[in-house]
Parts: sequence; structure tokens; C-alpha cells
Amino acid sequence: MTSTTQTVRNVVIHQLDVNQLCRPILYEVSMKEPKRVGYFSCYNTDKVFSQDVSSLRYLDLPNPVNINCLQGYDPDKKYGHVVSRDLLLLRWVLDNEEIVQKFPSDFICNNGLIKDMMTVKNCSLDWNLCATKIGGKIVLNKIESIELKDRIANQSAINNQSTYAANNLQRLITKTANDHKCTSGKEEGSFYGVFHSKIGSHRLLHAGWLHCVESEQELDKPFEEMKFILIKKFNAPRESHSLWHSITWWSLAKLAGVDTVVRAKCDLDFTVKSIDKLKVDGLINKRFQTTFVASLNKVLDFIKAIVTEENKCYNFSFNGKDKKLIGYMKIGPDENMIPSWYTDVQLSKKS
Repeated sequence: MTSTTQTVRNVVIHQLDVNQLCRPILYEVSMKEPKRVGYFSCYNTDKVFSQDVSSLRYLDLPNPVNINCLQGYDPDKKYGHVVSRDLLLLRWVLDNEEIVQKFPSDFICNNGLIKDMMTVKNCSLDWNLCATKIGGKIVLNKIESIELKDRIANQSAINNQSTYAANNLQRLITKTANDHKCTSGKEEGSFYGVFHSKIGSHRLLHAGWLHCVESEQELDKPFEEMKFILIKKFNAPRESHSLWHSITWWSLAKLAGVDTVVRAKCDLDFTVKSIDKLKVDGLINKRFQTTFVASLNKVLDFIKAIVTEENKCYNFSFNGKDKKLIGYMKIGPDENMIPSWYTDVQLSKKS
């Protein structure tokens, strides 16, 4: 993979050519199974944060399967905007200093963001992230790209419905411990796992949304022993999911230590009548798996080499069309995307 550097108006811009990933991988980068180190629940668009399992759900499939995924749909609302959970992980970090010290990390981030970095070779969509080094750790935070904002604002009614249906399905076929089944996407409550992973030489502390455990019986087990599953859909008239589905599902599942995907076929009227289960390791072949782990390792190399100064904000933008990733330090006031309640605590430890 080739990187270049240029200076524009006193700003040093670094560029990574992701097309080089098309070349054969000459070595295999190690990726250890993520270790579960914690969890938290959030509600009401992140206004409520709690370090408990109150939002944990279990799979509860209807028999027969006949699910209207548009229950609660609002045609006047645009769905699909990025809702970053990175700040929730920072709250967890501040409350769990002993665990954080036990599992040292180079990066703190969200699974969805890691998935984007892992799949750059096959991704045709743009994405942006900001990075700030605090206390020796690089905090990564996803930013909604201009392309994504425009695409959501102008998306057709059917695409808007499809986005809503994907999220709503995950609620409609699960229950919480008190037997509450969600009936609309307006009821917000999500359960997140916190993980520690090692990709090559990079140590990551990361959080990911855990859709549900495979059965109600799993709720009685310790968190470290629970068996989680991923819930995903594809749309008719397709007879099966796409390669891009396989790639993203595999990435998200691997980052959360999940080995099963519950797959639903969504009919043209957004009704689900067919659901099956897939093993994660069978979604993509070994060559793809090796390439994606190596890609993530190289992107992390690139970010780590650029983000060198403490408490400075760096911006990284990926162009899905030309497969270029650029990074630079942002200049100017109020550029830091990391909240002061986190940076103040971390900086006070150094004084």
C-alpha cells in the first residue's frame, strides 16, 4: 500500500492509495478473538446511559413467520443518519479505569467504524472520521459525510422504508427480560458490548451493538458466556444476500465475537415470511478474511503514523470512488470532536 504527502496552505496532507490492496497479500496479519471486558445500555437516543443489562434482548421468532417491518414507520422522517455511539464508550472508559489499565489500548473506537476501515477495498461509499490522541490513546469518532447526508436527504421512499425496516426488524423479533416486545422503532433501547482486540501490533478498545442472545435461557449466564447473534435482512426480488452483505455482516460479527447471523428475506411490501440462520465463518472465504484483516492493519498503521500530537484533532476522509484515504491535522479553534468532560479528566492525570 502506497502513501504520499503534500502541503496545501501550510496543512500537511497524507494520502493512502487503497487500490494497492488489490495486490496479493504477502503475509497474514493476526486477529485474535475479541475479549469481552464490559457492557452498557442506552436509551432515548443516548440520553440515558446505564452500566447494566437492562436493554439486553433475546431472540423470539414468531411461528409462523409473518412480520410487517414498517410498523411505526413515519413517512415524513428520513432514516439512515449516522448516530455515533463513540461518546458512550468514553463514558464507560471513565467509569472503568481499572479495566482500562488491565487491557492497554492504542485506539478507542466503535465497531461500525472499524468495519469501515476493514472493508475499504470493497467499499464504494465515502466516510469521514476524526482522531484525537489523548493520554497516548487515539480516540476515533465517525462523522457523517456530506455524501451520506445528501443521499439520505434525497433517497426515495422505498429506500427510506428499507432503512427503517432493517432496524425495526431487529426489535420486532426480540424481547427483553421482562417479556417486552418492541412494536416500533421509536422505542429506543440498545445493548452494547465493550471488547479488547489485537490486530497485528495494534491494541483496540471498542464497543459494538449486540442485537440479542440466541434464546431466553442465555440471559441466566454471565455476560462473558452468553451466545449473541446478529440480525440482518436482504430485500426481494433478490433470492439471496449480496457479496457486500456477506462482507459487512462478517466484519461486524467478527468484531463482536458472534458466530451466527439470523437472516431474513424482506418482501417488496417489507413483510418478512422467511428467516434462516447462517454461520459467520461461511459468509466469505479465507482469502477475503485475510485481506480485510490486513486492510484494517494498514489503515491503523496510516492513522497512527499521522496522529502524533496530543489533544489535536485530525480528520480522515475516504473517497469510495477513487479508493483514496487522506488525513491531516485540523487547524483552527473548536475543532476537537472529543467532549471536554473526557479530555479534562485524561489531561488532569498527566499534571
